[in-house]
Parts: sequence; C-alpha cells; structure tokens
Amino acid sequence: MKIVVRAPNWLGDAVMSTPLIRRLVGEGHAVDVLCRPSVAGVYRGFPGLGGVLTTARGEWPGRPARELKKRAYDRAYILPPSFGAALAPWRAGIPERIGGDSDFRRPLLTRAVKIDERFHYLRRYLALVGAEGTDISSADLYFPSEPAPAGWAGPAAGGRVLAVAPGSRAPARRWFPERFAEVINGMPSSWSGAVILGAPEDRPVADRVAALCRRPVNNLCGGTSLPALAGILKNCAALLTNESGLMHVGWAVDLPLVVVSGPSNAHATSPFGPRVRVIQHREIPCVPCVKNECYRAPEEQNLCLKAVTVREVLDALEGLGV
Repeated sequence: MKIVVRAPNWLGDAVMSTPLIRRLVGEGHAVDVLCRPSVAGVYRGFPGLGGVLTTARGEWPGRPARELKKRAYDRAYILPPSFGAALAPWRAGIPERIGGDSDFRRPLLTRAVKIDERFHYLRRYLALVGAEGTDISSADLYFPSEPAPAGWAGPAAGGRVLAVAPGSRAPARRWFPERFAEVINGMPSSWSGAVILGAPEDRPVADRVAALCRRPVNNLCGGTSLPALAGILKNCAALLTNESGLMHVGWAVDLPLVVVSGPSNAHATSPFGPRVRVIQHREIPCVPCVKNECYRAPEEQNLCLKAVTVREVLDALEGLGV
C-alpha cells in the first residue's frame, strides 16, 4: 500500500511520530512524509522511508494537494489535530484519510479516530493504527545523527560532560538561567564541564547561563545542525533540559535525561523510561496549565518553575547513576 503521513509541525512531536512511521515501514508499506520544512530534517535518512515532501506554514493546500494527487496514495495518516492539516489529503482525493476526531474535520476524513487525551502523544499517533497499547521504548524512536564536530566539548574534553538545553519556544517552560548555572557549578568533580545546546532563538538564554558558570562550558547553542546535535548528545553523559524539542532528541538517542517540566502535561508529552527523571510540582493548583505564557498575577508568576530547586536537579542526576 502507498501511504503518506502528514507529520506534526513541531520538533518534539515529529520525533514522537517516528514509532508510527517505523511500524508502517515495517509492515511493508511504501511510506512518504508530508511535513513543514522546519522538521523535514527529522525524517532524512529514516530507514525504509521514501520521499519527504514539504508544505509551508500558511500555504494554501492546493500545491501540496496536487503533489499528493500526482503520487496517487492509497491512504493518508494525518497526525496534526487541525482542520487545515486534513485539507490537502482531502483535496487530493486520497481514498483513505485517517486522523484524530478533532477541530470539526470529520467531513474531511474517511475514518475519524476518537483519541483518548489521557494518552501520551506517542500513543495518540499509534492509536491511528490501533497500536496505542504497544510496548514502547526510546529504541522505537528515530533521529538522524552525524559525528559530533571537532572540539565540541571545548575545555571539558576528556571527562564526563553534561548537555544543557536551557531554552524553549514557550517562556513559561524556561527554568531560570541562574539555576541552570548553579547546577553546572554544583556538579561533583567527576564531571568535567557542560555543553550548552539549543536553537538560534535560545542563544540569549544560553549566553546568560554560560556567563554565570565557573566550570568549563562550551556554548554551541544555535551553532549546529540537527544531526550534529544528536552526535554531540551521544557523547554526553546526560541531558538537563526544559520541556522542549531538544528533550525529545535526547530521548531518541537514549541519553539519560533530567527534565524540568514546569507547566507542561508531562503525562502526555515528557519522555518516559528508566533513564528519565521528570521534575514537576503537581501540588501547585494550576499545574499542568499547558500554557506558553504564565497567566498568574505578577507576584505569583512561574510558581511551577520556582518550585524546582537546584538540589532536586543535582539529586536527579545522581539518581540516574551517570
């Protein structure tokens, strides 16, 4: 069967879609991906995957629909929950169009699947093929990797290095630069230093962390490709991160993780498994709010992040045994 998967729009969600795609490829289907250019790199080199087609944000579905129609797919899986994501497969006349029952798009689908929102996003995607109960581990995820660039560890070369991802596209999910720096400064002497990673827009936060550190730090934030990021992470002993796309990259390369979850719905989005520690204070009444900006009064701003202490993070790293 010839299948196209309309992939999610964000880096972390794209990584979480890879077990579904791996399953479809493993069943012998010819599988292509349609996605935003910003996440196309996630699927490059995916074993057994065919083409990677792109559609720009805000683009009218006519062009991608024509491309899909030309390729004559038998089935489409539409992973984003929006009405717009289902338009191009519908306009292309793909005989089977399967997606979650959301955003009033049932008329555009041939099978609208009722998704249990208690499921982790990874399982929501698998639910489209009736496999939400499948045993899942980081080995089922995929992310492209290339060797780490020369000198990636900087002055910390030769010892255990902590990867730190202090950014997030959502301000309400960013733990404080001062506390990231305190963790780096407070690591036992068995750690040689840290490498700071992230997207170009995270650079101001990364620079602030680096400026506050007394331990050796190499600030590579915004300066590496996605495959190079994976290569660097594979050479680190652990990753300390906010809820972000880079968190899922660390999960995909099976790196021990400490996640400061803040206001996120960790049950639905955070990595899981024996090498993951998620720190979140659910006793705060508004957690999880899943908002990108904190809506509380100024004197109560970011209580969920303020509640996460440096000691908690250092203990979590120690508890991972790395």
